[in-house]
Amino acid sequence: MPKRNKPHTELPRWHRGRLVLSALLLLVLLWQWGSAFAIEAKAQLAQVLIERAWQQKLAAPTLTVAPWPWADTHAVGRLQVLDASGAVRQDLYVLAGGHGEALAFGPGLMSIGGAEVNSARVIAGHRDTHFAFLRELKDGDILRWQSTDGRWRRYVISQQSIANSMQDSLWVNPEADSLWLITCYPFDAMRAGGPLRYVVRADREKVGSNYMRNRQVSL
Repeated sequence: MPKRNKPHTELPRWHRGRLVLSALLLLVLLWQWGSAFAIEAKAQLAQVLIERAWQQKLAAPTLTVAPWPWADTHAVGRLQVLDASGAVRQDLYVLAGGHGEALAFGPGLMSIGGAEVNSARVIAGHRDTHFAFLRELKDGDILRWQSTDGRWRRYVISQQSIANSMQDSLWVNPEADSLWLITCYPFDAMRAGGPLRYVVRADREKVGSNYMRNRQVSL
């Protein structure tokens, strides 16, 4: 007897719907992975371009070298954190300004009216990226700063504090050779944009009490 072809059995509607949903979820997952990879690749490329621009700046300090043609910021310094043995724990290029584009690619140097060399520098950064390491610092830790003259200067952390930007102001003597690192606080907050700030101060030498010449900096 000739073999009979088995009748085609359609999948139940609920099973087909589950397959379609699974396929859509897979596409969303692949898209998210691709987006995350693209963001990471973009961030890595940006650091390479910033490093190259900084080397060009050291070779010609009077020039303003943008890391890419449409950038509205440029590298103005290099900040390092050293461990007890003198090895570099963190190595960051600091960009000009505390605005959004600068902070997206690195810490930003805020202007307080002082000279670039041997003066106070206030540097802001995001708590969950470039300045996440601030929570690990303690008094006595060593920072290094490289200015456009190519020289490295060492600073010792002398103070860590929490301030409320809605109530407090940061008073800085622009002629005191010091570094002030500022980020949002708490570090593990679920929502960004709160009023609290974490402030780290590092001094190259003992700073005298000259409050009349201090400058106010917005937190």
